Amino acid sequence: MIDKILIHTCCADCLLNALSFLEEKEYINQNSEILSLFYNPNIHPRAEYLERLNAVKKILPDLKKRWSINIIIPNYSPKEYMSKVLLSNSKNRCDNCWEVRIKFLFEYAKKENIHYLTTTLLTSHYQEKDRILKIAKDTNKNYNLEFVELDSSLNETHSGFYKQNYCGCCFSLTEKMVGSINNLK
Repeated sequence: MIDKILIHTCCADCLLNALSFLEEKEYINQNSEILSLFYNPNIHPRAEYLERLNAVKKILPDLKKRWSINIIIPNYSPKEYMSKVLLSNSKNRCDNCWEVRIKFLFEYAKKENIHYLTTTLLTSHYQEKDRILKIAKDTNKNYNLEFVELDSSLNETHSGFYKQNYCGCCFSLTEKMVGSINNLK
């Protein structure tokens, strides 16, 4: 059983799914200390970022009834994301986005001496699990921590809070809008 885990959290829905997975697979229980790291400089616009953050805050009181869980909210700084995505030689913006958030997760865990960590991105149907796992494994070579692999096998449908309809970045929002327009033709 894990005594303390840091979970990079992209949204309320994925956090609920990640916690269900971790509990069902007996990684965590009511004695585990859970830290939810809401680090998402990719989310655009700021109003969307705040909607997702507020949704996580909304479910937190119910989660605290079952687990010892707290949220960590670093400063919202889209500049970090944009500089990585726009200035990178890589043509794959999604990999760059995941790298920014995964690297921050590992750096935070190391700084705070947290040995176990994971990301809710692995439960999201908007994300590519295999690529995220590769980035996490490659990043971990420099940190030697215990990255817990999640999957979407235990995902459920949740309600009662804001749920987004795109991954979060300005590029995916544009693609979503263009797709909606094309569907009207």
